[in-house]
Amino acid sequence: IAIIGAGRIGNLHSNNLNQHPKVKIKYIYDTNLNSSKKLAKKLNAESVTEDKKIFHDKQIDAIFICSDTSSHVKYLELAHIFNKHVYCEKPIHLDVKVVDRCLQKIKKHKNIIQLGFHRRFDPSHKKIKQILNSKKFGKIEQVIMFDRDPIPPPIRYLKVSGGMFKDMSIHSIDVLRWFLEEEIDEVFAEGCVLIDKRIKSIPDYDTMSAILKSKSGILCQIINSRRHAPGFDQRIEIFCEKGNIKLNNENKTSVNLMSKTGVTKDVFPYHFMERYEEAYREAIQSFVNFVINKSKPSPSLVDGRNSLVIAEALTKSAKLGKKIKVKY
Repeated sequence: IAIIGAGRIGNLHSNNLNQHPKVKIKYIYDTNLNSSKKLAKKLNAESVTEDKKIFHDKQIDAIFICSDTSSHVKYLELAHIFNKHVYCEKPIHLDVKVVDRCLQKIKKHKNIIQLGFHRRFDPSHKKIKQILNSKKFGKIEQVIMFDRDPIPPPIRYLKVSGGMFKDMSIHSIDVLRWFLEEEIDEVFAEGCVLIDKRIKSIPDYDTMSAILKSKSGILCQIINSRRHAPGFDQRIEIFCEKGNIKLNNENKTSVNLMSKTGVTKDVFPYHFMERYEEAYREAIQSFVNFVINKSKPSPSLVDGRNSLVIAEALTKSAKLGKKIKVKY
């Protein structure tokens, strides 16, 4: 395997891959040579200064695309030309038209391409999906999803992130599509800046609420904020014909302190990478299994593409202040 991108997510995936018994990391590439050298030394891999060297090497079976979003299409197309398996971080690109051109170019790709929507591999999310598939609670009637980061990312990141809906909400959108097993038909969103006034000049939002209606008429709500003082907040409630399914925030430990003054629980994981530590490991395992078994990958490029279409519709709705029909 070769890793493209030695930043935060590249380091995370590299550490998990390095512990996998069926994986050998050969190359690390990053436009920041110091970052690639540092990670390569840690993993006993080779830091390369030319990204194409990775693709020309016939020993490389798979590429992990962990670089900035603007480079994803370039590397997906190179992986197609050189017949490599790919794990690509989301989003594919910030522009749906660019994504569509890319998917057209690589539509005959014979190898595995898995997209980095890690929440599908979280044990709690997988449990919900199993319950929904069992039809034990009947049809879904309503979904409410909360997502709040502990603090906003740096302004320099927000300027290139594509906006709150494409950067943050897209995770909830993917999970929602996965749970519903149908597309979103119509959206309405409102966004505002309550946390950091500088975000308004990007322009972007740090707080938002959205209503999404599915093809069959199921109403869903996504609530996002860039600040949640107690730590990472991610909750889901699904109302069905015969009962409710609820995902609560997970505390770091299950220890409760009880006294006459009350009950105290452990704190929440502070960051999403801490909360989804196991999910990231499972996503790696899933990718390796897909490659070995030559099975159909999930989440796919189509999942990434359609989630981006919905995120773009939400962005437009918040800007115009009206309902938007989602056009696939």
